[in-house]
Amino acid sequence: MGKLAIVLASGELEKVQAASIIASVASTLGTEVLIFATMDGLMAFKKDVVEKKAWKMGELGKGMIEKGAPLFIDTLKQAKEVGNLKIYACGMIMDMLGLNLDEFVDVFDDVVGVSEFLGMVEDAKVLFI
Repeated sequence: MGKLAIVLASGELEKVQAASIIASVASTLGTEVLIFATMDGLMAFKKDVVEKKAWKMGELGKGMIEKGAPLFIDTLKQAKEVGNLKIYACGMIMDMLGLNLDEFVDVFDDVVGVSEFLGMVEDAKVLFI
């Protein structure tokens, strides 16, 4: 089915949730999916943000939290178990902010730079969220 690359730059809960659903469905249908979490999209995965549910969110996001909808972290972990999904953290953002992978929930396959990620997704359809 080809390859799908998702550049996740937004940390808004609704957008991160949407990216996780798209990635999950595509990977379980046989598509190779690569997610590059950068900017605020990367910050959405920080342990303290996840624990406090401290994402930027609108009414839909608040409703998802209130109803106990599965969070993007769980959706992505499940998709990684059954599909071909890899998630990469942006090395430039981590370096700029002095962060390391221990400060994030355990979903990342590696830390890569933009040029390395672009090399991985050269023949992919790219979504920017």
